[in-house]
Formats: sequence, structure tokens, C-alpha cells
Amino acid sequence: MIPYRSLRILSVMLAVSLATVALPVTAQIVTNEDGGIVWPEFEQAVARSGESGKILMVDVWSATCGWCRKQQTEVYTRPELQQLLAEHFEIGRIVIDRTTDTLSFRGFELSSAELAAGLGASGTPTTVFLEPSGAYITRLAGFHPYEDFMDVLAFIGTESFRSMEFQDFVALTEREEKAAGSN
Repeated sequence: MIPYRSLRILSVMLAVSLATVALPVTAQIVTNEDGGIVWPEFEQAVARSGESGKILMVDVWSATCGWCRKQQTEVYTRPELQQLLAEHFEIGRIVIDRTTDTLSFRGFELSSAELAAGLGASGTPTTVFLEPSGAYITRLAGFHPYEDFMDVLAFIGTESFRSMEFQDFVALTEREEKAAGSN
């Protein structure tokens, strides 16, 4: 059963999507046999974001990070979250402890570790949000439970961050949920 809060967030996002004149085709999130996301390479995700016009969500992680694995198994495996990602984001991953690779980003050649640091990731997991142009929007450090992470994704995915603060968005969502529950 989908929690009411998740349904409300998805319905708000659907309304925003329907109000948009030209929506890109919704991509599918590729998952493995355990339901976990198969993450596209960072450079591929940057190119797709530029083509689709969707915000880029970058998962900065490390295979040795217990909180990263917890986020992968408890948060990113949720179908509602994967649907929200597919509708509103392009996704990619940076491995923070990879130092010998070379990534091209906005005219710079950097290792994954250097790029992660340049995007403000000082630890893992860190989620970074970028405009389709590659311009920085914000980052979210640390592990966040499903409901909290969905709030952030809805805030960024609906582009509400352009017109209001996160606390105002959450308060508005809660008031709308309360009003809908009393009807």
C-alpha cells in the first residue's frame, strides 16, 4: 500500500507534469534483480540531462560506505521513488574514492574524487542536483529515510525551489494533505 503522503506528492507532481506544455518522454529507471537502480555513468547522465532538459540528480557514493548501501537498498528500491526519478530527473553516479579516472565536466578534466569535492561532497552518501546546463542547484549530505528523501525530490522535481523555501514547501504539502484528509 502506498502511504498517503507519497500519493499526495505524486499527485502534485502529476499535476505539474500535465500543466507543462512539452514534456520529454518519461525514461524508465533501469533496475537490477533486487530492484536496485543500475546507475548510468556520470558523463552519460550529463549528456541526457542536456538533451531532455531534466534536472540531473547525482548520487555520490562509495562501495565501502554502509550508509550508501542502506540508501541503495531501503530508499532507491522503492517503486514510487523510481517513478518520480524517471519523470523528473536524469540520474548519474560518481564514486567518491575513484582517483585515477577522468571525467569531463563543463570544460574541466577531473577524477571522480575531484569532481565530487568540487560539487561539495565531503562524504558519502551525498546527493547533488544540477541544472541541465550543469549549473549547481544544491546538495543533500548523508542518508535520509524514504519519506524525507521523497519530500526533497518532490521539492526539486517540481522546481518549487525556484519560488519557495523547502520548509514552506513541506508546510504547504502538509496543509494540503490535512485538507484532503478532512474531506
